[in-house]
Amino acid sequence: MTLAAPILLTPGPLTTSDRTRDAMLRDWGSWDSDFNAITARLRERILQIVHGEGTHECVPLQGSGTFSVEAAIGTLVPRDGHVLVPNNGAYCQRIAKICRVLGRRLTTLDYREDRRVDPADVERALAADPGITHVALV
Repeated sequence: MTLAAPILLTPGPLTTSDRTRDAMLRDWGSWDSDFNAITARLRERILQIVHGEGTHECVPLQGSGTFSVEAAIGTLVPRDGHVLVPNNGAYCQRIAKICRVLGRRLTTLDYREDRRVDPADVERALAADPGITHVALV
């Protein structure tokens, strides 16, 4: 039986190079030394790119963007935390929904999808409510 190539249902445009597809054909064990070396190098390079060496950590998470956002909110925002979400579209709506499901206090600043978030609005919201502990947006 021959399977058709999968259709990737992700935001695009998206293409996967032949080099990447070929690399994905190899099975990697989570404790293989080669796999761990690749992961360590990835973490180092990301920190270098964002100039975060010595001040930040890079923790790769497998899964979708929603998976990672949920993990971040659930881990980094304490149960009594208060999240400000400048909401300008589907991804920020999803962040707000995750906050609600996880029981985190939530304030949104609503924008049309075709409008950028105005930093001055965020500053005003933070000044108006000193109880806000986190800001989350995509």
